[in-house]
Amino acid sequence: MDTGVKADAIERSALPTTPLLSCYFPLGDERVPVELLDVYAGEGVDIIEIGMASPDPYLDGADVRASMARADRAHWRADLDAVLNRLAGYRNPPRALLMTYADAAHPGLAAPDLWRGLDSLLVVAEPGDAMAKRLEQQAEAHGVPISPFLALPLGDDALARARAAGFYIMLQAHDGPTGPRATLDPANQGRIARLREAGATAPILLGFGISSGAQARAAMALGADGVIVGSKVLQKALEGRAALSTLLSDLRSGLDA
Repeated sequence: MDTGVKADAIERSALPTTPLLSCYFPLGDERVPVELLDVYAGEGVDIIEIGMASPDPYLDGADVRASMARADRAHWRADLDAVLNRLAGYRNPPRALLMTYADAAHPGLAAPDLWRGLDSLLVVAEPGDAMAKRLEQQAEAHGVPISPFLALPLGDDALARARAAGFYIMLQAHDGPTGPRATLDPANQGRIARLREAGATAPILLGFGISSGAQARAAMALGADGVIVGSKVLQKALEGRAALSTLLSDLRSGLDA
């Protein structure tokens, strides 16, 4: 197995200007092969949100939970190298963000090579979680900036984390678990304005429930700098390349409109 030399050799540029499209790719799910990343890159996805399986994905809905259940985290290094090396082969590679839950068996707590080739870390955890703090400290010690996940309701801790964001800010767009929704909560406009008034300067991306180009366009109208799409991308990836391409093209068009 390639040890990730090519991934280390990617010359990283700054995040593109808005609008940003970040899409979920499940790590180690054999039903979503790494070759599908060609579709992500070809349809203008800016950031690959690499999802590491967790034994308790408590904020995720049925699609992500099922994917994580299929994944074998024991082979995380080989699976992550496969993703990063695939990305390294593109002329304009999407950025690589690791999305993970904080748990006691997380490899990042003991494996310093986890951070090789990553552009950012996003940890889902309760505010003040000690293991999440340890993971973020490890990432930053290896030059990997943090993308905070801001759950609802927004408290003072969320505002402080938003101000300290080093890559982007993921704002929970709806209460409840992930999964496609028919509408986008208009209250996100006030939440985004509050983050900006509190001093947040990193791009703010809405995630949870967004599943179409129309909703992506609505997110921009509410003041977002882009969107994060997970469950709907997984659904279409399981249907095949054509279905995935159609969805990603629609999302990209909606943002760019």
